[in-house]
Amino acid sequence: MAASHRRTGGLLAVTTALFLAACSSSDAPVEPQAVPDSAEDVAVDAEPEIPPPTRADFPDETTTGVPEGIELEESGSLTIDEDGAVVEGLEITGTVTVEADDVTIRNTRILNTGHFPIRVSGGSNLVVEDSEIDGQGRADAAVAFSSYTLRRVHIHNVAEGPRIAGSNVTIEDSLIHQLVQVGDNHTDVIQVVSGSGIVIRGNALEVYNPEQDVLGNAAFMFGEDDGPVTDCLVEGNYLNGGNYTVNGGGGGTDGAACTFRDNVLGPDHNYGAVANLGPQSDWDDSNLWIDTHDPVRGG
Repeated sequence: MAASHRRTGGLLAVTTALFLAACSSSDAPVEPQAVPDSAEDVAVDAEPEIPPPTRADFPDETTTGVPEGIELEESGSLTIDEDGAVVEGLEITGTVTVEADDVTIRNTRILNTGHFPIRVSGGSNLVVEDSEIDGQGRADAAVAFSSYTLRRVHIHNVAEGPRIAGSNVTIEDSLIHQLVQVGDNHTDVIQVVSGSGIVIRGNALEVYNPEQDVLGNAAFMFGEDDGPVTDCLVEGNYLNGGNYTVNGGGGGTDGAACTFRDNVLGPDHNYGAVANLGPQSDWDDSNLWIDTHDPVRGG
């Protein structure tokens, strides 16, 4: 009997141990998880910082003008009078006069010999893209005067950049620089004297010419010398140089309406960065100094 009792006790002990092990692996209470007290306790992936803009973020000689590898055919001055005409692959020594609608000039270099390298005269909706204007140290205005679009155009060695006297002008992703002093002219990269539907976006507008050590007059000059200025947007550009880099000093400027935002201004100027905007213009705090990235205050 004693031996049978030991066997029964051993079996009971084994059975009890197995039961307790099963209970400990399946029915043991689960420790409560910590609950954040607030949203601040929840880890959130931070958005990547956008690096501040530098001069390299804006157009230069490698991103504007005639693309490498394109052979150009020599040409003299042109007068374009056919609607929808496309002028492509030329090196024009002279000037271009556009008398038709919906003309396109692309992959073309103009070596200017007259007052206006390109003049829209009676036509409308001119598009100039991936082209170069070398003013040859002259030019009353590189492009004149209304109803044109410049895209990835390299303009240099001119006394004046594009002039806007009328409506529907867009200048984008272009480089306009190396303006030259001719007599007592006021060198302006872009000058607006009237018009509406004006968009100046994503350009490098440099009136300061370091080669001649000439600050120039303004990177963007606007006013109502010839008529009202409305629906004007200047955004996302690099502007440098001038007596004032942005100047609303034209006649009747109090009525000129232009919005400035997301521009970056360089350090070179004579009197200041911006002046004479007038009550109808909007200067946003998103306009920054390129060196400090602090807001440039309008004036």
